Amino acid sequence: MTAPSSLPNAVGAEPEPGQAGPARRLANRARNASPAAQGLAALAVYLAVWLVTETLPLLLHPGTPQLDQPSTDPNFYVWSLRWWPYAMAHGLNPLHTTQIGAPAGYDLAWVTSIPPLALAVFPLTLLAGPVVPFNLLVIAAIPLSGWAAFILCRRLTGRFWASLIGGAVYGFSAYEMNHIFSGQLNLAFALLLPLMAYLMVAWRDGAIGTRACTALLALALVLQFYLFDETFVDLTAVLIVGLAVGYALADRPGRAQVARLSRIVGVAYVIAIVLALPDLKYALANMPSGFTQRPGSASLALGNLVIPWPGQTLGLSWLAHAATPLAGPDQDGYVGIPLLIIAITLPLVAWRQRFVRFLTVMVTVLAVAALGTGLRIDGWSAVVKLPWGEIWNLPVVRSAYPVRLMVFVFLGLAVMTALWLSQPTKRRWARWLLALLAAIVVGANTPALALQSQPGLPAFVATGEYRHYLSPDETVVVLSKRGNVGLLWAAETDFYTRLAGGFVNKAINQFGGQPRPVAELAIGGLTPANVSNFRSYLKNAHVGAILVESSEAGPWPAIFGQLGLKGKTVGGVIIYRT
Repeated sequence: MTAPSSLPNAVGAEPEPGQAGPARRLANRARNASPAAQGLAALAVYLAVWLVTETLPLLLHPGTPQLDQPSTDPNFYVWSLRWWPYAMAHGLNPLHTTQIGAPAGYDLAWVTSIPPLALAVFPLTLLAGPVVPFNLLVIAAIPLSGWAAFILCRRLTGRFWASLIGGAVYGFSAYEMNHIFSGQLNLAFALLLPLMAYLMVAWRDGAIGTRACTALLALALVLQFYLFDETFVDLTAVLIVGLAVGYALADRPGRAQVARLSRIVGVAYVIAIVLALPDLKYALANMPSGFTQRPGSASLALGNLVIPWPGQTLGLSWLAHAATPLAGPDQDGYVGIPLLIIAITLPLVAWRQRFVRFLTVMVTVLAVAALGTGLRIDGWSAVVKLPWGEIWNLPVVRSAYPVRLMVFVFLGLAVMTALWLSQPTKRRWARWLLALLAAIVVGANTPALALQSQPGLPAFVATGEYRHYLSPDETVVVLSKRGNVGLLWAAETDFYTRLAGGFVNKAINQFGGQPRPVAELAIGGLTPANVSNFRSYLKNAHVGAILVESSEAGPWPAIFGQLGLKGKTVGGVIIYRT
């Protein structure tokens, strides 16, 4: 987000809230350290908290698939981490693969396959396999996002402790937690947004020149595009609104500065779009049918602002009932009452500061935009249709989730919290108590990550036994109650076989990634039509074997037994030759 130029480099000059003895000395050392040292200290704090509270099992067992194994997303991102270096090393088009979805394969231009992360960690992927870097990225995502927000707050306030709380508000926000809980690395790595805001503030302060700012902004923009294009589109809209609001609120010299910043942003976008052209050209030529969704789906309900995650309702039955209808994306919006109080109170005590006015307008506008097409009070249907809701019916916009604008709201709230703690007003202890309470409430909203050490990789995959029973490039179907286990095995075996099916997103495939004729055997039963379709599919797709994970087999052994298929169990996998 951009800002009018009238905010000083640091807000206030008074010392941090009163401490005594060792606490005072610690505060003094933190305050007097260099900005780089303060940034490293903040990162260390966030990382320590994240490890102790959630991710230590991932660090202790980095090679074991653990995060949310029943769902499809984590193992898709494990596959993506291996796919990009594999495709580039073999001269393949990384935006189309026949290694999954065989025989035709899948187009990946409309899939969030995280190439920036995949290419950043590829040496580790080649050395240790894709599960290790995936687990380490899950460990790194939250601390890095918090650190990026910290350095933005530190740039604006000059205060370590205030910025540390502000960074925690962003890094440990409901938005971040909701997506890291699901293993969605494309959304959980939200550090680029505060870094771009930092670049613009640093340019305003004269800390970096125009060329450096333009180049770094272009780099960040293109990385965001390839990391997740929906956030890139949202960011574009936020920047346009932010520049307009900044221009309206600035004084005369500030307006000239906002105009210059607009030109920098415009040039950076031109560079970024040129670098993104290969993906854009391929995506527009290969848009999947059924890509768009119901307009305004996954929007913010007003109740979401104060209703925590189901299971985190402090034993209050009425609150648990209110949290029940919340689904995945809905949970992006939880802010908590203490943080809302800060957002309301800061403008009351610091309205004269242009930047506070800017933040207040932007946070309000973005929160309202996150409501989508209609005003909802809870997780049920809208009670009032919003007059600007038709925006979400536009061809590209209708594929976006309005509630994901909350990532920008949380960034604004993080900065507002740091500014709140930096105001030269009385009753500092009350300000700090409220800010600490806000950070605690935000952090306490998250349940424990769904980590499980079993089942890990079966010996059939882990020890290389598959090479004795399957041929290179043979097409296989992989079935398990675990989500997307076929993609996990494909990545771990360095794409030794081709996978029929595999889930990449709802626009391309359904049934959890199982080929439809196979899935219908379990859904619709062994009717003559389903059996005929199944046998025709095996023949037409040239399926050589069906692999069923023994420990997560579900109904499949019984189904295949009725079809007369004989299975052989090897290393935790039942092999059915077709």
